[in-house]
Amino acid sequence: MLSRKGSRRLAAAAMIAGGTQLLASHPVQRLPERAVDFLSIDFAVVTRDGDPVDDLSAAEVTIRIGGRPRTVRSLQHMAVAAPEADGAPLPPPFGTNAQSDTGRTITLVIEDDSFRTGREAVLREAADAMLDRLSPRDRVSLVTLPYGGVKVLPTTEHARVRTALSRVTGHATGQETGSQLACRTRATLEALVGYFDGLGIRETPLTVVFITGGMAAPRRDAPVMMAPGMCELRRELFQEVGAAAGAARAMFYIVPPTEIAGGGVQRENIAGVGFAGSDNPMEGVEHLAGVTGGKILNLTGSSDGALGRIVRETASHYLASVDIDRSDRTGRTQPLDIRVNRPGVEVRTRPQIAFARPEPGGPVPANPSPRDMLAVTTPFRDLPMRVAAYSALDADGRSLRIVTIAEPADADVRLGALVAALFDREGKLVSHWAATSDELQRAPVVGAMPADTGAYRLRVAAIDASGRAGTADYEFDAEITETGPLKISSLILGLSREGRFIPKLQFGTEPVAIGYLELYGAPAGTRISTALEIARTLNGPPMAAVPLAIEAAAEGRYVAKGAIPIGSLPAGDYIVRALVGVEGQALTRVVRTLRKGG
Repeated sequence: MLSRKGSRRLAAAAMIAGGTQLLASHPVQRLPERAVDFLSIDFAVVTRDGDPVDDLSAAEVTIRIGGRPRTVRSLQHMAVAAPEADGAPLPPPFGTNAQSDTGRTITLVIEDDSFRTGREAVLREAADAMLDRLSPRDRVSLVTLPYGGVKVLPTTEHARVRTALSRVTGHATGQETGSQLACRTRATLEALVGYFDGLGIRETPLTVVFITGGMAAPRRDAPVMMAPGMCELRRELFQEVGAAAGAARAMFYIVPPTEIAGGGVQRENIAGVGFAGSDNPMEGVEHLAGVTGGKILNLTGSSDGALGRIVRETASHYLASVDIDRSDRTGRTQPLDIRVNRPGVEVRTRPQIAFARPEPGGPVPANPSPRDMLAVTTPFRDLPMRVAAYSALDADGRSLRIVTIAEPADADVRLGALVAALFDREGKLVSHWAATSDELQRAPVVGAMPADTGAYRLRVAAIDASGRAGTADYEFDAEITETGPLKISSLILGLSREGRFIPKLQFGTEPVAIGYLELYGAPAGTRISTALEIARTLNGPPMAAVPLAIEAAAEGRYVAKGAIPIGSLPAGDYIVRALVGVEGQALTRVVRTLRKGG
């Protein structure tokens, strides 16, 4: 029963109510702090069996660019968002720049001149198995070389790729001589250079699955004392592929079909033997792997074969922020060397990399301020962050306020500047808020902005004491749930510390999580039914359920809290449901996703 006896403002209510008055007491001012320019380097680390390694620290990583060691300022593990196995997907618990919202970008490159018609069955079976295991967010493209070109542009409509694959056939005729192998290889390498040059200098990783029946190694195709033959294959052409692939941030996997992966090339007659070069079709594959940093895997139709392993290996990668040299952003390729001080692991990277020249007068300055970062949709990832938004009512019980919670992913990091803004679905700025120096000392950082009901994108931009910049976006619907005379705020999850409620966006080893919400508008004496549940799926059976304790916080405002056990739960996402209703009426639920880290 709701009662005004013993009324007191709880710490949690003070947090929210106090936050809603920030705009009035602290006018927004332009912050002078600006971010330091760092280089972003992506790479993957896997076990020898192809399982991603997800617990590296920056101290275990050594990076050299252009032969010079670079200090690793931050190391972020980027996991691809996986599809839900069962039931409806859970709403995201928060927005973060530590997860790939767009999924992977994978290009299937098929050298169709390297195998005969009728040998495509294994390729199609393997590609189907790979596509089945991808997330709906993963973009896939299809390219055939050397003469077919792009068949399917990057798309999340994987059925288009399946259809295009069904039309891919081998074009090889009979057995190749060494000269023919070299000519085909040269045409394919030139096509690869053209394809990567067309992509330009990229900043996000690209997984390239190159399927070939064999390639020639560098060779003269003529006696040493004579001019190069028609099918001379220069070493420099392989190096051009490596440079172009490095600029495109390509992570190379080279997949020879097992049934045609060795032999099959006729030796030339005695006039060409001994000086033209090897005719082994695997030597060129190995040479390409060397210049691109690629991994060679044999193709099978099994879901656990080469393409299945590629799906596993690319499920996550690391993003390192390293110190920049004034000669880096020139557009030229430089040697890249990444080493990990941990036994039994393999590093997936590229031996060369390039960084684009800054665009004069571009939308993002080289050293952006938080406000500069708010004005664009470009992600900034040097500072890993988590953000979320919650709907609450102001002290008058009528005006809607959006409570914003932001925190660095690393609890030891302290922020030097933070600005948050709300944008509607048309991209129009609706409201904004800047944290004061006192608020930046708290973890998490909490503030609020006025808004009307509707759909919004929250964007938070922050800079830490070392100058690292980070942005995170969170899409949500701003609304207050109503049931009978009651109005209900969003559900917030957190911890109880020294009698105060502290919001928390991601949980770890804590034994319980506190669910907190506010109720408005119920007259004294109204009987309320409440419960707090946790479940695996949105509508699944509860794994645990506890009552909510209701206490008065102010005139017409009440706080409901409950402690849900989470200590024994494995890492993953769970749905927390607050059930509230006036006695005699159906219960209304308010939900929030709880994420428990490993």
